[in-house]
Amino acid sequence: MTSLLPAQRLLPPDRTPLESALAGVMASLALSTDGLRHLWSAMHCLEAALPWLSWTLSVEAWHEAKSDEARRQLILNSIEIHRRKGTPWAIRLLIRSLGFGEVEIIERVGGRLHNGEIRRNGEFPRAPLSQSWATYKVVFERPITNAQAERLRNLLPSVAPARCHLVGLRYATVANSHNGAIRRDGTYNRGSA
Repeated sequence: MTSLLPAQRLLPPDRTPLESALAGVMASLALSTDGLRHLWSAMHCLEAALPWLSWTLSVEAWHEAKSDEARRQLILNSIEIHRRKGTPWAIRLLIRSLGFGEVEIIERVGGRLHNGEIRRNGEFPRAPLSQSWATYKVVFERPITNAQAERLRNLLPSVAPARCHLVGLRYATVANSHNGAIRRDGTYNRGSA
């Protein structure tokens, strides 16, 4: 009787010669199964398996994350984002997970009275509250490009309340200054996108 490899011993007694030969070949390949142990861990999952893990967890904005760390952070935060979807907190967490930093969300952008409570600086449009109660604006601490703003405009409705409408994206610091150091090529705006 010939000696059987461990993989061949696992086969049933009525195995065919082909099954036995395939088991012998597979045993000699020394396949690594180390990555299988971490399939459900966002921090330790193999990079090739990350898209499947994100698909399984219904991760929002998977294609918007540009780095491996941002993708892993999105996967880690996806359960919390889904749990609190439709709240300003979910909007902040999604923007933070994408690497845009901290933001301020201004809700109910219109409907402000002329009683000295706010400054008329363009931040709040002149619209009655009945037309603008479900509006919001996102204010960033750092500049964003026009392409990033467009991606965020397409993405925010998936985590924002369904009744709310994004009025604008604004950033407080501007990357462009009039010192001749950069060319105005349309990548950045002058404070709002």
